[in-house]
Order: sequence, then C-alpha cells, then structure tokens
Amino acid sequence: MNPAVLLAVRGDVHDVTIDGVTASMLARTGSTIAAPLVDTPEGRAFERLRQGPTTADTLDAIAAVDGANGLARWLLWSGRAVRRGLLVYRVVDSDGATLAEFVPVRGDAPDLARALPSSTTATARLQLSRFAILHRRDGMLVLESPLAAVRAELSSRAVALVTTFGEARTLDDIAAGQADLEAVRTLVAVLATTGILVAVGGDGRLDEDRDPVLSQWEPHDLLLHTRTRTSQVDEPRGGTFRFADQRPAPPALRHPVGAPALTLPRPDLDRLMAEDLPFARVMEERESRRRLGMLNAAQLGEFLYRTVRVRRQITAGDDPEAYPRTDRPHAAAGGMHELITYLAITDCDGIPAGLYRYDPVGHGLDLVAAPSPAVDRLLEDARGAAAAECPPPVLVILAADFARLSWKYEGIAYALTLKDVGVVLSTMQLVATAMGLGSCPLGAGDSEAFSIAARLRPLEETSVGELMLGS
Repeated sequence: MNPAVLLAVRGDVHDVTIDGVTASMLARTGSTIAAPLVDTPEGRAFERLRQGPTTADTLDAIAAVDGANGLARWLLWSGRAVRRGLLVYRVVDSDGATLAEFVPVRGDAPDLARALPSSTTATARLQLSRFAILHRRDGMLVLESPLAAVRAELSSRAVALVTTFGEARTLDDIAAGQADLEAVRTLVAVLATTGILVAVGGDGRLDEDRDPVLSQWEPHDLLLHTRTRTSQVDEPRGGTFRFADQRPAPPALRHPVGAPALTLPRPDLDRLMAEDLPFARVMEERESRRRLGMLNAAQLGEFLYRTVRVRRQITAGDDPEAYPRTDRPHAAAGGMHELITYLAITDCDGIPAGLYRYDPVGHGLDLVAAPSPAVDRLLEDARGAAAAECPPPVLVILAADFARLSWKYEGIAYALTLKDVGVVLSTMQLVATAMGLGSCPLGAGDSEAFSIAARLRPLEETSVGELMLGS
C-alpha cells in the first residue's frame, strides 16, 4: 500500500438501553458519543471503519453513495468523534506498519486525513518546536506540545526521525538512508500541520521565537498553563478522586499535633475584633518591607494564630470519597489545606534559633533542625531573593503535602497548590500589616535546600512558598 494517513477507531462500541430504547455508543475514558445508526450512510461508513483503519477518501465515498446529504452527515458525525478523541489519525508506511498515531486533545484539531500543508516540500526548512516534549505514557513514547491540538504516539522509527529535527533540516537533508521516503514525507507533513515541527524563516529563526507573545513564554510555564486551564480530550481534570479505590483518604494533618514542644502565646481575638485596624486601612497600608527587626514570641504567636491555625477539625464520614478536613482562617482548595508551615528563626525573643514546624492545633512549634549551614542557606537565599541587606529574623516557609491534593485532584493539583500559596501569603501580609509588622513574600526559594535542612523527601513534602517576617 502507499504511505497514507488513515482514520482509526480509538474506543469500544457497546450497547446501552435507556427507557427501553437500545443504542450503540462509542466510548473510551472521559469521552462518549452515540454511534451512527447502521442503516444510514454515516452508519455504513462507520461499520467499514470498525473493520480496520482506512483512508478518509474511502469512508467519504461510502457515505456519499446515497448523495451529498449522506456525506454531509458522515462528515458531521466523524468530526464530532475526532474532536472527542474517539477517532484518531494513523500514519502508516508502504508495508502498512504504523509509524505514528495522532490523537486529538482539543476541539480545534486539524483534519489530518484530508489536508496536508503545501509548506512541507523537500525544500522547506523545519525544526522541532522548543515547546515540544517527548515522554512515556501508557507504554508509548508520546510527543506533544502545549501549542498543538493533537499529541503524537510514536514508533521507534518515528522517534529517530523526530530527533533529526533538533536543528533546522529539510527532507532532502534527511533523505539519505531513509528506506521509505514517501512515508517519511507524509509523517513530516503531519508533524508540521500539528505545529510540532515549525518552519524556519530566512533569518534562521522559528516563527514561535519571532512572535512577540510566544517568545516570552517558557516551555514549562506554557505546559502548566495549558494543562490546568484548557480542557483536553482524555485528560481527566478536577476532583476525580483517582486514588480513592487504591488508598484511604490522607489525614487532614500530616504530622503529629496537639502537644507542641514549644507553646506560643494566644492572642485575645475578642479584643482584636473590636480594636484591630479597619480592613480598608490594612489594604491601603499593605506593602512589602525588606528591612526587618527582631520579633518576640507573643508577636509570632499572634501572627500564626491569625493566619494558619486550625479552628476546628472535620471528620470524613463513611463516603469513600470523603476525607478529613480542617477549618482555618484562610481558604484552600477543597478545604484540604495541604500546606504545612515551617519557620526558620534567627532573631525572635523567647524562641531559640532553628528550623521549626508550626503545630496548628496545639498552637506551638516543634523543632525540626538546630541552627546549621543548611538552615543558614535558607535564610541567605531569602535575603538574596528580596535583595535585602540582611537575612530575615523569621522566614516563613510553606511546604506542600503533595499526596493530599493529588488524592482528590487530577491534572490541576500542582496549580491548586500554587493558588493556595498565594492565598496564604496574601493573608499573612494583611495580618502583618494589621499587627504593625513588616513582611515580604518571595518570588523564589530553594526546595532542595529546604529538603536537606528539614530532612524530608523532596517530592513527598517540600517548599513551595516563602515570606520574610519581622518587626
């Protein structure tokens, strides 16, 4: 056979009965569509497709036997199935072996079976997009880009071909040694249509690097943005509780609480609610301060009590998707409160220097590490991040219990963690302002240094946000 782009079914057909009416459904994880009726033009085309992958021209011809209306109905149904990832595109070589399969992940996926770009001639200079990412998924090597509306599942031959486009190449450049040049030409054309391969301009630059918007995005930032903000076919997202049937709900509090080694003073909330600064004034006076003086235990205790203490604990109940929660002064995704508060203290009257973990139930501190070069590095990194003259008297470090959020949330867990960090840091700055304290949230921190200082496994619990605090 000639090298071609074929349509193929990606899903299972099964019958469902609703109110006594039986219908066939084409379905796979996260996506379902009613299969066309058998005795219709679109139904006959679909039955041919179920027998095995074939060209779009073959299916169009079957649907068009009864006229233009049949073809239109087939194009409408197959277009919907493609957009839902239930029909995919398969590039095969002259022997019929699959080189790559292209799976639509968004509704704007191009029709790869009916049109290929004219720019993919032997003289077009192409290069792999800097946003392209190759990784393993379900036993396949997958090439995708946050800019592409399809992902490519590649054979080993296709992977070898893709790697040659690490620099700008033409088909003529790579023709030597290719056993099936027409199949290679077809695969390259499809990769260029998807945007995974990008045309190189006369100045040697890719369009994406010349674009004033795209040039300012880094690949990891754009990938996080698209994965957490754009709905994608067969990419579950949200509160899916994917681990609910594999492991019990994580505890509301990761570390032992209730009996801290060092108890902190508790503020008089009734007095604060009566005498505290008006909220509008707090908002207007909030600013980041980088010159900070000594705190005392009473100030630190009031600050933590007003920002991150546990007001009450909520049990899970019997529902397998229920989980224990805590109620705190600030909001958190799903009420899960996955953030754990650590404090690197150098200058706080009444509290010895060291790295501590806050007990939000017992309202106190537990020593994690005595003063050390590792703790000093955290403080020095904070000073550098803020361009401050001296390390802060207290460095608040927010660490995330990653397993807690990911037990419930899929696809957006890390993005939710970052949002929760923003909520907590904002709460802390407002409280610091109301108390007459100085604070400065930091834009960066060293998670590896924190893991070493706290002796924690990095991907299990590590730092995701920092704030300098002082008088």
